[in-house]
Amino acid sequence: MTAFAACVCVALLTTAVWSVGKQVQQRQSADARSEATWSPGPRGMVDTTSEADIQSLRARGWAVPGLAAKGYSVADIQQSQVGGQPVVAVALHNDHGSVTIVEQRGDINPDNPMDGITGLPVGAEGMHRSVLDGARLWVDRSQPWRAVMVRPDAVYTLTSDTAPATLAQTVSAVVAEDRGRVSLPSQKDESFGATVADGLKEIFG
Repeated sequence: MTAFAACVCVALLTTAVWSVGKQVQQRQSADARSEATWSPGPRGMVDTTSEADIQSLRARGWAVPGLAAKGYSVADIQQSQVGGQPVVAVALHNDHGSVTIVEQRGDINPDNPMDGITGLPVGAEGMHRSVLDGARLWVDRSQPWRAVMVRPDAVYTLTSDTAPATLAQTVSAVVAEDRGRVSLPSQKDESFGATVADGLKEIFG
């Protein structure tokens, strides 16, 4: 009975340590993804329409929405900074008009995000607040219309000369592409033993 109790105790302790280790690994993975996501990329990739450059950006964690399902094609992609934050601006066009999507990653404020077009917080612009497909957004329906949308780790600013009635469809298409963004692969050993070791290191330093 004593041996059984000892085994149970060891199992519980091991599980607890594993749980701590798993939390450490998830935090490190999130930090690593953040660093890669917000990386500005090669210096030469400032103004491009190259498919290779687009794929390189996506490999770094950028979504680079192309709205191909809506019949859009890429006119231009620019990397820069707005308000001190890294952004990728995608200019798209089709037979009905043009759309510009500014994707911002870095230090985002989900409650008062920065407008990627003006560089101002939405709270200073008097935009109408709404929710669409589970995403919070702030909207200006004047022509050209503009929408600032918050995702878990990004802010998208959309502006278009298309009819305001297309706003919801365009925003939904960007949400779908953001959800489909490829996660960066983990480079860390996450086996049971490695996870327990990380837990012990976190607990005992």
